[in-house]
Amino acid sequence: MPINSVLVNPNMSLLSTMRQQLEDMQRQLSTGQKAATYGTLGAGRTQSITFRSKISEINGYLQNTDVLNMRISLLDKGMGRLEDIPSEASSAIDPNTYNIDSTGTTTGQKGAKIALNEVIGLLNSEADGRYLMSGKTTDTKPVVSMNDMLYGTGSKYGLKKVVQERYTADLGTGKLGRLDLGTATGAVAGDTVTITRQGATPATLSAEFGYKLSSASASTTDATHIKITPTTGTDSAGKTVDTAYAVQFGANLQAGDSVSLELQNPDGTKSTVKLTATLTSPPGDGQFTIAQTGSPATVDVAATATNFQNQLNESLKTETKTTFQSASMMRAADTFFDTTGGGKPQRVNVTDPTDNSLLATATGLRDGTDTDTVEWYVGYNAAIDPNDTATSPRNDVTSRVDNNMTVGYGVRANETAYANMVRSLAVMTVAEFDPKAGTLGDPNATTDAQRQKNLGVEKARYSALASRVDGVLAFADGTQKPTDIHTEIAVAGNVAKNAADRQTTSKTTLQVMLDGVEGINKEELTAQILTLQTRMNASYTTTSILNSLSLLNYMK
Repeated sequence: MPINSVLVNPNMSLLSTMRQQLEDMQRQLSTGQKAATYGTLGAGRTQSITFRSKISEINGYLQNTDVLNMRISLLDKGMGRLEDIPSEASSAIDPNTYNIDSTGTTTGQKGAKIALNEVIGLLNSEADGRYLMSGKTTDTKPVVSMNDMLYGTGSKYGLKKVVQERYTADLGTGKLGRLDLGTATGAVAGDTVTITRQGATPATLSAEFGYKLSSASASTTDATHIKITPTTGTDSAGKTVDTAYAVQFGANLQAGDSVSLELQNPDGTKSTVKLTATLTSPPGDGQFTIAQTGSPATVDVAATATNFQNQLNESLKTETKTTFQSASMMRAADTFFDTTGGGKPQRVNVTDPTDNSLLATATGLRDGTDTDTVEWYVGYNAAIDPNDTATSPRNDVTSRVDNNMTVGYGVRANETAYANMVRSLAVMTVAEFDPKAGTLGDPNATTDAQRQKNLGVEKARYSALASRVDGVLAFADGTQKPTDIHTEIAVAGNVAKNAADRQTTSKTTLQVMLDGVEGINKEELTAQILTLQTRMNASYTTTSILNSLSLLNYMK
């Protein structure tokens, strides 16, 4: 065997090993990783897999939070605007300012329509093709167009027709808010006016429509002046209520004596009709004339009862065209828009809504159907149980932001706060006022006094409606407010942000630990490479010398 073979082969093997070590060190220096595979990582591979798994999980949560923050940011902007609109709309809808154009639209209605259109647009907000206020059905636009909502489409009634049929039902057959006025026989024949709710006999007294009799009182307790006798009965809801008041006039009636009738409007508010006795004929507003006969003059109780009946009839006619009509409209809008938790828009329960005689005697409401009534909200609308948070609209859309934490940020456009906003603006928009009232073109008047009275009715109705709309937009009755929903969404955003901050901190810590297992110390590795290169250079030199060695040279 040649001498150089014996000496060189071990050196070559050593050089090959050192070259592999150098290549691995250079790979580590360029990649920053100790090993190219888990198998070559050695005992640290278990820790590496664990750390990487946790970091990957955290990255998933952080991605969820990024998407959530983007959606909440859009919700925040929309909800902020929804909080501002009510006060702006209220400023435009001034109950004390009645300005109307030739089309019959008031300044307040124009402002309400503009605000309603903006509200609908905000409730239909979307992000990346997802509607943000449609609950779980994020692919469904939650609110129908303003035109469909107000005026219907095809065979479906919109709010305007629902309001009209409701008002007809509230007026009743005599158009006095389902009240009948008549003289009845009392202690003295013809001395009594009986105010009766329609339907009291037989028992078809509606618990829903028309006026409800709250109370009746006289300014004196002396029955020889005025005596009031109530009658009770049962309404269609099975509740015991006042069904009639008998107002009896006595021989000692005198000027200044009065009768006050408190009536409950369809929307639950109260109105008081007060008539005061006077000797003046004709009487002024809010008065009735004491009829007298003989000498010395005595009270003609029968004629006085007739005078009282006539004046009460006129007062109720005015009330039913002003406050009562506004209350009826608000009640109709309430039942049309109150669909939270699976409700349906309500309609007067009759077989033919175009038959006014049926509407005037109806006793209750029914659910509108998909073929006859527009549903203004068509998003997710499952029932809500106040005692079960799982049914809350916030939990319609959720995102996991931590291993043990899920954030809910779902919103439904028909939640009470938004529904009240929409209904108040919508009912103001569809209201009708007569632009000819008070003008020479008024077809319902022939004298200046009549024209001024008609104008007064329009102004009073506008004021009554505008005051009610302003009251709803003020959210002062303890119901849900737009800020309540906004606050809940903001809290969800803060929870997600805090979770993301914790996750980022955890990720940083885990990354440091992972780098400790998989990473390198560049300074130390560089020194090792330099040492190895020095050894390899020495080995190459030695090998070169040995490779050229011969027996002759060796013996020298």
